[in-house]
Amino acid sequence: MEFKEQLLNYYNLNESQYLELTKPLEEITLPDYNKVPDMKAIKDRIFKAIENKEKIIIYGDYDCDGICSTSIMVKTFEKLGYPVSYYIPIRYTDGYGLNVKNVIKIKEAGFDLIITVDNGISANEAIDKANELGMDVIVIDHHETPEEPVKALGVIHPIVSKISDIYGCGGYMSLICSAGLLGEYDDYLVTLAGLSTISDMMELREYNRDVVRLSLANLEKFKYKAIMSLVDSPIISEKTYGLEVAPKINAIGRLVDDKNINLLVKFLTSNSDDEIFRIAAWIKNTNELRKTLTKEAVEALPKDLLNEEGIVLKLDIKEGLIGLIANRLMNEHNVPSIIFTEDSTDKSFLKGSIRSKEGFNVQKAFESLSKYLVAGGGHALAGGLTIKADDSLLKYIVEKGSVALDGISLTVASVTEKDFSVSIIPHTASETTLLSKQPGDCINIECDMIGKYVEKLIGLNRDKTGKSVDNTSRITREMLIRNGF
Repeated sequence: MEFKEQLLNYYNLNESQYLELTKPLEEITLPDYNKVPDMKAIKDRIFKAIENKEKIIIYGDYDCDGICSTSIMVKTFEKLGYPVSYYIPIRYTDGYGLNVKNVIKIKEAGFDLIITVDNGISANEAIDKANELGMDVIVIDHHETPEEPVKALGVIHPIVSKISDIYGCGGYMSLICSAGLLGEYDDYLVTLAGLSTISDMMELREYNRDVVRLSLANLEKFKYKAIMSLVDSPIISEKTYGLEVAPKINAIGRLVDDKNINLLVKFLTSNSDDEIFRIAAWIKNTNELRKTLTKEAVEALPKDLLNEEGIVLKLDIKEGLIGLIANRLMNEHNVPSIIFTEDSTDKSFLKGSIRSKEGFNVQKAFESLSKYLVAGGGHALAGGLTIKADDSLLKYIVEKGSVALDGISLTVASVTEKDFSVSIIPHTASETTLLSKQPGDCINIECDMIGKYVEKLIGLNRDKTGKSVDNTSRITREMLIRNGF
């Protein structure tokens, strides 16, 4: 058996899968935007708005994916020759997603059409209000869908729109909408969608992998000034996005509590070098402050968490930092970790951020405890939640003694009033294994004779079961977690 065949067997790949993963960039085909079910309705409404000179606003989100999503749509309308307004909500006053209060403000400002990006798929109340006030809403999102679909004029969503059975990011969905409006995929906007994909830790398979490959190639070729101004190392790779660019952009959403957060969109859409470099300096300074605050918060954490099977802490820190701390604890202790802090807009509530690993599904956990949550949402391995400050959720767990989440029976071993530290013990050895770190097997071959095969297979790995997995996705997740992003 020749080496290539042995290598493919090791990675559990056949020849066609190998060719698909290693195909030249020029052979990559991005999704057909014309096949999106609501694309015609969306295009017709937008071009009608342009023809009638209606006011359009792009309503985004404060993380890197949301910023890139907004920038993609703003740049798209610029290419169409029709300027639009945009708004990035402030984490500390607006919260996540379109809400009724801001819908009313948007109406009062005279807008006719709202386009939500990286949010909106579950904003039923806000969209109903917009409809009531005579405004149309287009939703471009990628988050989990609610049982009751939103009453939007049109939706672009990886699952709802049947683009793929793999979740893509908000930036990618915005890119598909952009291509539908422009009739082609723009190189710079593809680059932003690739940055979004890495920043939101999407699974790097199929169309996600393709857009990241194209994005990195575009950045290497065109050296876009805004993105490059946040790059530290000379080598362009997924680490460029995951460890250098995205954390700096995310730092603004974590710390800035005023309208200056909208400068991030100006940064990614500006044609002025002076403006780009001025905003870049502000972004980098804010990121340094983020690092300092995170370090101080970590140093102040309880020191007796080494044997905990699950960690819940209430800390006096900025809400924008709780996800970073949860990530840090989850990585260090390899257990689900939740950090709460006081809601800056209402002290009767606590805002929380949870990070987990395979074996404990955050979304299903939220479903199990939904009646105890004021709000909650996210993905399988990460999420945000709001609970009443009287810690009724913790009282429930203590009273019950145990609770079943995601099919895993968990028992509370201890609760400390001082820091809300909760020890959660899986009942069986197999469940413990699910929560333990099991890195996949890797091989490192340096022989020149076989290097041509190994080089093409960079980014592939095989898990403990022998299943083929995308190593670039694993590496991205691990390096983000390891560095507290």
